[in-house]
Amino acid sequence: MAQLKVVLVGAGGYAANYVKALLGPHKPAGLQLVGVVDPYAAASPEYERFKYLPVYGRLSKFFAEHSADLAIISSPIHFHYEQCMTAMENGAHVLCEKPLVPTLKELDLLAEKERATGKTVAVGFQLSYATSMLELKQRILSGEFSKSVSMKAFVSWPREWTYYARNSWAGKFKTPDGSKIINDSVASNATAHYIHNMLFMLGAAMEESATLEDICAECYVANDIETFDTIVFRGKAAGADMFYTASHATDITTSPTLEYTFEKARVEIELYKPTDFCVIYHKDGRVESLTHDLNDGEWNKIVFTAQSIMESRPHICGIETVRPFTAVIDHVFANVPFRPFKEGFVTVDSDKKSTYVKGLHTDLLEGHKQGKLPTEMGYDWV
Repeated sequence: MAQLKVVLVGAGGYAANYVKALLGPHKPAGLQLVGVVDPYAAASPEYERFKYLPVYGRLSKFFAEHSADLAIISSPIHFHYEQCMTAMENGAHVLCEKPLVPTLKELDLLAEKERATGKTVAVGFQLSYATSMLELKQRILSGEFSKSVSMKAFVSWPREWTYYARNSWAGKFKTPDGSKIINDSVASNATAHYIHNMLFMLGAAMEESATLEDICAECYVANDIETFDTIVFRGKAAGADMFYTASHATDITTSPTLEYTFEKARVEIELYKPTDFCVIYHKDGRVESLTHDLNDGEWNKIVFTAQSIMESRPHICGIETVRPFTAVIDHVFANVPFRPFKEGFVTVDSDKKSTYVKGLHTDLLEGHKQGKLPTEMGYDWV
C-alpha cells in the first residue's frame, strides 16, 4: 500500500488524540507521521511518542526542510486559515479540525486555493464520519423514511470558569492585536458538531449539506466573555423545520440529544450513552437501534480522508460540505446581537466555580419542545 507522509500541526490538548492514533499500536495503514508542528510540543502528554521526529514551531519552517502529503491541523481556530493555505501551497492535502474557518470569506479563499493547487481540505466533524451516521444518511438519501419534517438538537453543557480561562482565545471575537478573527462560541466550536450534522443529514448527496434558510436566532451571555454562551435558533433546510438550542450557562448537564423526524420514521440520537446511540422509531411500529459506537468517527475521519486522497475522490466532509454550517455562524456573528441575561438572574457560584442562570435548563428545554424562541416564551431573564 502506498504511504502518505503526514505532518501533524498541534500535539497537545485534543491534538494528542492524533498522536496516539498515528503512533499507537493500531495506527492506520498507509500513513507515516514524519513531523510535528507545535511551539509547545514538549508540553504534550504524548511527547515521548514523537520526540524522535522533526519538531517545529511553525508549519512554514517544516516545509522549508521537509515535505508531506497530508497536514492534519488541530491548532487554535485562528491559525486554521493560514495553516491550510501553507499546507496546500507546499503540496499537501489537509485534514483540519472543526471549525474550519470562522467566516465565509476565508472559506471562499480556501476553496480558490484548492482549485489552484489541486490539493484538498477535509474537515474533522467526527460525528458525521461515524458509521451509524453515514448509514443513516444513506437511508435518508434512499427515500426509506420519505420526506424530512423537522431536525432538532438540544445541548445543555455547563462550563466552569477554567473552560474560558484555558487559553487566550476562548469566547473571543479576535486575537488581541485584532489581526485574526476567532468568533469562538458555544455554537461555532463546542456544539458545532450538532449544527453541522443536522444540515449534513439533509444534503442532497453524501458529500453535501443542506443550506439553512429563514434563520431566526437569539444569543445570550452570562459568562464574562466577548461572544455568547447560549443560543436558540430556527430556520428551514431542504423543506424541513430546524430548531437548535445550546448553552454553557446552565447548571444541569445533559447528553446532546438530536431528534430527526421524517414522514415514515423518527430518529433519536443521544450522545455519550453506553447503548442505543441511534434509535429509529418507524411509523409501522418497528424500533431499530443502529449498533455502531458514534465515537468511531474519531478514527474514521483519519482513515476516510487518507482513502479519499489515495483514490482521488471527494471527501465525506470537505470545504463545500461545511459551507452551510459556516454560513450559519457567519450570519449569527454578523447580524444577531449578543444580549446579557437580565440583571439578577445570573449566579456567580464560587463553590461550583461556574456562572449560570438558575432554571435556564428547564426554560430552554420547554421552549425547545414548543419550537419557540426565548422572547416568544416571555422568560423573565430575557
